[in-house]
Amino acid sequence: MNVPKPHKRAGRPADERPYIRDAGRAFEGPADFATVTTLMVLLALATGFAVGFLVFLVMNLSGWLTTALWSGYVDGGQISAFPLLVCTLGGVVIGLWTRLSGSKVASLEQVMSTFRATGSYHVGAAKGTVSFLLPLVFGGSVGFEAGLTGLITSGCCWIRDKLKAAGLREAAVADVTIAASLSAVFGTPLAGVVAGAESSPQHAGDALAEPSVDDYTMRRSTKIVLYTAAAFGAFAGIKLFSGIFGVSSGFPHFGAVAAQGTDFVWALPALVLAYVLTLAYHASSTLSQHAAGLLDGFAWGDVAKPVAAGVVLGALAIAFPYVLFSGEEQSHMLMETWSAWTAVALMATGVLKACATPLCINLGWMGGNFCPSIFAGAACGYGLSMLTGADPVLMVTVTVSGFLAGVVRKPLLTIAVVLLCFPVESILWCGLAALAGASLPIPAALQRAKEDEDVSQR
Repeated sequence: MNVPKPHKRAGRPADERPYIRDAGRAFEGPADFATVTTLMVLLALATGFAVGFLVFLVMNLSGWLTTALWSGYVDGGQISAFPLLVCTLGGVVIGLWTRLSGSKVASLEQVMSTFRATGSYHVGAAKGTVSFLLPLVFGGSVGFEAGLTGLITSGCCWIRDKLKAAGLREAAVADVTIAASLSAVFGTPLAGVVAGAESSPQHAGDALAEPSVDDYTMRRSTKIVLYTAAAFGAFAGIKLFSGIFGVSSGFPHFGAVAAQGTDFVWALPALVLAYVLTLAYHASSTLSQHAAGLLDGFAWGDVAKPVAAGVVLGALAIAFPYVLFSGEEQSHMLMETWSAWTAVALMATGVLKACATPLCINLGWMGGNFCPSIFAGAACGYGLSMLTGADPVLMVTVTVSGFLAGVVRKPLLTIAVVLLCFPVESILWCGLAALAGASLPIPAALQRAKEDEDVSQR
């Protein structure tokens, strides 16, 4: 059916805002504007609410299954082959599942990039959920934000397509789900709003680009309003779920920085440590990509890759059990027990965690890198504090913020996420470390590896 285009007014450019399709005309005047804007905001709120509830449902399902599998494992510093056995088995299961189902979790950047390039994103709900759960349940050093964002965005694209087939002009419902999903995953509206609005240095021009499948464009301010509505709707869905089923441990909450005077000079070594972690992360990513390329040359390479990752991860976990899992619950444990560790154990755990995450992701244990990066930064920050006697919260604040920004290369998103872990009083240190961490250069060889990975995943 031909869709009427907005009429041009004399001396003024055509109105590019969404219009009322059912009315068969361009909308004009404050009444039409208020009607369309209100309806779109309400739809974004409703979509966000559903996203928040469903995201927490899937997240808690992951926690329940993980507890059931690992409940007999005691990691109180004891040497045990249990993680090696479970992680190796997990690699076999993940490899066979990927081979037989053809399904794997896409990274957050892949989901956003695919949606912006094609205007849609689709993954089978059942297969996608299994692919999301397997790496987490078997102890993978990956976060859950990537898989959840893909599942929810796919579901909302399906809803969007049905609405469009019915003649409703609310195609933006899928676009705002990225904001709603991240708000639900991180438990704060701010993360979703910033993620929707902030672009990465590599793709600065497409942050709010409108998919070509739509026959209208939205003003930037309109999109920000919809992102915000979806984010707060997701937060409301989280609150409802939490009231019914309870909540998981969530992000750790560190205290305020207590350093004074010249104590702040220790922030510089913490930033250097964050940069070392960033380089370790990208070096591991480069090496694991190379290993993945070699294994792809074999007939059963798609199975061999996750098995190899499982063996390495399980072997590391025999001596360093906190290398396992996303790091969310482990961060809480670390806050309570770090003073009983040695500085060497803390920093070794942090560095190995930073290396294990890209290893898992590139060898088939797909997931996110937010929570593991926060844990790795915290472990190294505590280790540095133990070595120097500096304020532990200052060391953790700077190291976590600098390292996470070095990984994701998005300072505003980093600040939005780390403020879940640190009080508002620490925003200065979070902000400075995030800006520095995102700006410090990555060696050219590692940059090329990152670009190759981005191209191969699209």
